Amino acid sequence: MSQHDQAQPLSVHTHSEFEIIQTNCQNNGNLSEELQEANKELTMWQEKLSDKWDNGAKLKDKLLQLENELQRKRAHCDLLSTKCQIKAVLPEQNIKFTKSEESVPTDKEGDEFLKIKCCYTILPKVSLLLQNGQALITFEEEQVANEILKASKHQINLDPGKLNMKVQPIKLDTARKFEIHLDISRKMVKVSKIPDVLPEEQMRDKLEINFSKPSQGGGEVEEIIYDCLSGTAIVTFVEKGVAQRVAERKEYCIIINAETSIWVAVESGIDYSLEKFQTFNGICKRTVLLSDIKSGMEEEELQDKLEIHFQKPSNHGGEVVNIKYVPKDKQLTMYFEEDTAEQ
Repeated sequence: MSQHDQAQPLSVHTHSEFEIIQTNCQNNGNLSEELQEANKELTMWQEKLSDKWDNGAKLKDKLLQLENELQRKRAHCDLLSTKCQIKAVLPEQNIKFTKSEESVPTDKEGDEFLKIKCCYTILPKVSLLLQNGQALITFEEEQVANEILKASKHQINLDPGKLNMKVQPIKLDTARKFEIHLDISRKMVKVSKIPDVLPEEQMRDKLEINFSKPSQGGGEVEEIIYDCLSGTAIVTFVEKGVAQRVAERKEYCIIINAETSIWVAVESGIDYSLEKFQTFNGICKRTVLLSDIKSGMEEEELQDKLEIHFQKPSNHGGEVVNIKYVPKDKQLTMYFEEDTAEQ
C-alpha cells in the first residue's frame, strides 16, 4: 500500500465548532417560533380587518338607509310646507284714519294711543272649475240638498224625451283663513335708501337735523337708530302726528351741505303679525253638483227645467236660491265664500 493509499483520518470537530453548530440549530428553532408567532399575529389582524370591513359595509348600508329616509322626510316636509303656504294677493287700499271732533286732543292722549291697531281677516275664495255639461244648484235649506244627494242619479221628464244626470257632493280644495294684525306707530317712521356718503355718526346727525325741520313736515326727534350697512333708519318723534305727516310724503329731502342734498324713502312704522291661522276643507252643505248633462237646449231654458224639477217636493226638492249651468264647449270658474254663497 502506498503512502497515498493510506486511510485518511476522520475529521474531528473541535469544541468551538460544535458550539457554532448548536448555536445555529437554536437560532433556527427560535426563528421558527417567531414565524409562528408572526403568523398568529397576522391571522389575528386579518380577522380584525375582516371584521372592520364587515362593520364598514353594514355602516354604509345603514347610511344609505338613513339618507333615503332623510330624502323621504324632506319630500314630506316640502309637501306640507307647500300645503301650508299662504299665497294671498291683497288689494291695495288707501286708508285714512281720522279723529272725531269729540275725541281727546293728541297732546292729552295716553300711551295707549301711541299706535293705531288694525285687524284684517283674510279668507281667500275657494274656486271650482265647471266643465260643459255640469251645473251647480244651491238650495235654501241644507236638508233639501241632503235629500237630493241620497240618489246618485236623477231623471227629468221632458216633452218629448227624458234628461238624465248624476248628482254629487262638491269637493273643494283646502281653504286657509287667518288674521293680519297691524300696529301703525303714530310717533315712528322707517327710512330707507340712505346712500353711504357720510361717516355713520355724521349721517345720523344729518338725519336728526333734517327730520327736526317743521318746514319739511318734521318735528322734534326723540331717537334715531341708523344702520349704515343696510342704508335704513328708524326715526322716533317726540310728538304724535308728526310721523303721519312725514310718512305721507313718501320721500324726504336730507340736506348734506349747501351744494348737496339727497332724497330718502319714508313710510309709517308698522309692526304686523299673523294670527288665528286655520286650514279647513271647503264643504258645501246647501249646494250640489249636477254632471253628465247631455242636452242641446239653450243655457237659460235648461236652467229653468232644472229649477222646476228640483223645486218640486215630490222630487224631494225645495226652494232654489241659485243655479248655474255650463253649456257645451264652455267652462266656468265658480267661487265660494265662507257662507258657500256663489259669486
